[in-house]
Amino acid sequence: MRRILISLLLVCFWIPLFSQNITLSGRILEKGSRVPVEFATVVLPERELWAVADAEGNFIIKNVPHGKSRVEVACLGYVTLSREIVFKADEKPLEFILEKDNLTLEDVVITAKDDSNSATTTRTIDKAALEQVQMMNVSDIASLLPGGATPNSALLTSEQSIILRGASSEAGNPAFGTAIEVDGVRISNNASFQTTSSSSPVKGVSTNNIASTNVESVEVITGVPSVEYGDMSSGVVKVNLKKGKTPWMVTMSTSPNTKQTSVSKGFGLGSGKGGQRGVINASAEYTESVSKQMSPYTAYRREQLSLSYMRTVNSGLFASTPLRINAGITGNLGGMNTSADPDAVQGTWSKARDNAVRTNFSLSWLLGKPWITNLELSGSLSYSDKGSRERTYNSSAINKIVLHGKEQGYFMAVPYSAGTVPAVMYIPGGYWYNVMEEDDRPLATRLSIKANQSHHYGNINNKVKLGADWSTDKNFGIGNFSSEMETAPTFREYRYCEVPTMHNLGAYLEDNLMLPLGTGHLNLIAGLRSDNTLIKGSAYGLTSSISPRFNAKYVILPREGRGGKTVRELALRAGWGEAVKLPSFSILFPKPTYRDLRVFTSPTNSANESMEAYYIQPRTIEYNPDLKWQRNRMLEMAVETDILGNKISLTGYWTQTLNTYRISTRYERTTYTYTPDANVASVAIPADDRAYSIDPSTGIVTVSDKTGKLPSEALSYLTYKELAPLYYADNEVNPINRYGLEWVVEFARIKAIRTDIRLDGSWYAYKSVPGNMIEYSPYTLRSSGDKLPYRYVGFYYGNNAYSNGSESRTLRTNLTVTTHIPSVRLILSAKVEASLLRYTRTLSETAEGEELAKVISDVSDILSVTGESIYAGDNYVVRYPEYYCSYDDPTPRNYLEDLKAAKAAGNMNLFNDLWQLSYKSNYLYMLGKDYYSPYFSANFSVTKEIGELASISFYANNFFVNRQQIWSTKTRTYLSVAGYIPKFYYGLTVRIKF
Repeated sequence: MRRILISLLLVCFWIPLFSQNITLSGRILEKGSRVPVEFATVVLPERELWAVADAEGNFIIKNVPHGKSRVEVACLGYVTLSREIVFKADEKPLEFILEKDNLTLEDVVITAKDDSNSATTTRTIDKAALEQVQMMNVSDIASLLPGGATPNSALLTSEQSIILRGASSEAGNPAFGTAIEVDGVRISNNASFQTTSSSSPVKGVSTNNIASTNVESVEVITGVPSVEYGDMSSGVVKVNLKKGKTPWMVTMSTSPNTKQTSVSKGFGLGSGKGGQRGVINASAEYTESVSKQMSPYTAYRREQLSLSYMRTVNSGLFASTPLRINAGITGNLGGMNTSADPDAVQGTWSKARDNAVRTNFSLSWLLGKPWITNLELSGSLSYSDKGSRERTYNSSAINKIVLHGKEQGYFMAVPYSAGTVPAVMYIPGGYWYNVMEEDDRPLATRLSIKANQSHHYGNINNKVKLGADWSTDKNFGIGNFSSEMETAPTFREYRYCEVPTMHNLGAYLEDNLMLPLGTGHLNLIAGLRSDNTLIKGSAYGLTSSISPRFNAKYVILPREGRGGKTVRELALRAGWGEAVKLPSFSILFPKPTYRDLRVFTSPTNSANESMEAYYIQPRTIEYNPDLKWQRNRMLEMAVETDILGNKISLTGYWTQTLNTYRISTRYERTTYTYTPDANVASVAIPADDRAYSIDPSTGIVTVSDKTGKLPSEALSYLTYKELAPLYYADNEVNPINRYGLEWVVEFARIKAIRTDIRLDGSWYAYKSVPGNMIEYSPYTLRSSGDKLPYRYVGFYYGNNAYSNGSESRTLRTNLTVTTHIPSVRLILSAKVEASLLRYTRTLSETAEGEELAKVISDVSDILSVTGESIYAGDNYVVRYPEYYCSYDDPTPRNYLEDLKAAKAAGNMNLFNDLWQLSYKSNYLYMLGKDYYSPYFSANFSVTKEIGELASISFYANNFFVNRQQIWSTKTRTYLSVAGYIPKFYYGLTVRIKF
């Protein structure tokens, strides 16, 4: 076996040495004018070879193997040209003619285009489509994907993120798992402490601070991605900014809620002794969006400046091995501001910063050696400032108690004194303003190196990709604070900047084999990625994970030469793989919580003043040695065909999310000292002469005489036993399943009226049944009999509620009709979006389908169980814990037996206490199936070019102003469609070039 492997390696190494290579040269010209196209890029994707045209449009690529290869020629402002060429030894200089990318073209695509050369599901949304929808936020591109729905309006006043093959309401953190890259800069939320809600410990990347006018195209990978991509689990979105020589471009957009202005230019730097000096692209954008037209005072601003530099060095040391250089920097200032709102309480406001700096560089060195074809080095930095400030109005008739202490112990409330912040302090009664701030400044850096090797022998082509990347996540914020501590509300300082840095070293190897098979060819891609995460100074230490991925595509009938056939193209593809998502700091280092228990209150004196004491118990987040990184397992199968000019694509997929991040709770037994109010009654010291103090460790309250006439008295006390929650990072034990179908049908063009019809859609299903054993105690309650702290803990499968999971299914389809008239530079499109199925259901069951809740016949009697299925019609249901225990006895006990026994024995105090651990539904239909009746929306858009000078675009969403009612089978009521389709909304954009 060893000899066979060695022989195969030697063959793979020596084959390229004996293959004959040629030098490919040629010229790139503009159609019509035949002006040279400078900075045009010529790429041979299967060979990993490339060149950049000089000022005369000339290019040279050395060491090109014989045989057929695909050649792609691209340049900003021109239509990408792709051609299959058979290279021979006597190859003459080639000439490529590029057409300007405008509406005079015969074919203009304003929808997401499938990448027919990719072995996985990849779609590209180019400039024409982005201009037609007049994108204000990158997340708007989701409406162009199969079955995509248009967002409600072009608002930036709420954070937007991108979710691929999922929904924001679902478990499994789908938005957090979507990787977003802007010109190679990975925008990461790993180091942020912001969360979606208290129940969702992580948050997806916001796309609000990405300038929309500087975007040239967006590539969306929803299938199994290359192993080059790490720290993701739900797909990749790659935003490509404009690069290349361009005229001045001024863009002005307006809609009822949003105004936008931008200017951009691509400056050619000419040539010198060393060849081309490259090109600089500059872009500036100002965007303002208000939440309400009637009260336009809550506004989001985006002020962004972007610079990029591109150059190819092909002289001197790099004469035969050219080096391509790319570098860029983007800065954004902006955020939310409500300070001008006249409807708010006078003097109150809130501001949220959304500042960012992103910078990147990449070096691509075309070595063209038998053992290495191309070597790439790249780096990026993404810094965000997501701080917030809020000024609030407060009032109180009596002293208001606030707590800032972080140490465990007993503390008497005292007034604020300059320079010191008491653990427990009181703010004198009256009214006051206070400004609270949060400083959240995550930084993500990334450095990667990648080597490509291309082997070619006959019609077989093999590419090997070997690379490594190192990324870091760090937060430089100081967390919550106030510069007005004398009036600050209860909060604790938690400095984000003191949290350790998370490092991740990834390494990957991928082989891409292309070989002829029958009349077509087979493409096999197999790769393996290893991620090693180090959190220095943390108990988590070093964690490793492996992600295998595989894609295959078999082109049975290639398009070439089949123009007159019924089936003009047929291809099958499949993919399987795993991807790992690193945790965020809000999972690894959540903000500590504190139990603040009032343990003493003094009687009021003649001045109506009283004293209070509190017991502070820090609840530091516990380290979980069993925490695993969240992982997605992906499977995809697809068929692509062309029948009589009708292009059809059908993709089926299944995604399983494992080890979903969550915060779990467990309870520990604690005791503390409590002094009842009645224990002060026997003190002989007059109320106005009393001074109160408390022992920090024992909690014993001592009353002293301010005059010194009477001796001090230590008050008697009670020792309370109470359950205290402890929180820790955890994983969900049951997987989350998502599966669906996506289809795209592009009908043959109706040439007589120059109209294209596209039908796309998606059927999607989701099911999540959490299975962790959840501990819960309503520990803040008092027991029914002795009024002491509640002392029982229930253990629940999945969730402490009548339900523990949900399932949903949707069927959406879109019909897009596009009419393009090149002679007048006009394109019109109408899109009908239809929701044909919208189904949801709340579940109460185990992963095996065993029902957890019970049907009850009497809503007032939680023991009136009928034995019916909880899913059989409308019923009230109750959920009992699987078992329970008490403070005094941690041994698990049968809940239902003890509940029935307490009732039978007439022990209503115990019955009422145990009753608190049960959950019953509020309505009869809570576990019923909920089908919504179909609903529709229609959008219209038009773009008109005025020569080479300008273009105007107009859109109207929901232009029929649909106000239908939707029937819900669960509640048996009609709902307004307004929450499910965009309201009537319109916008206009003018672009001027000079």
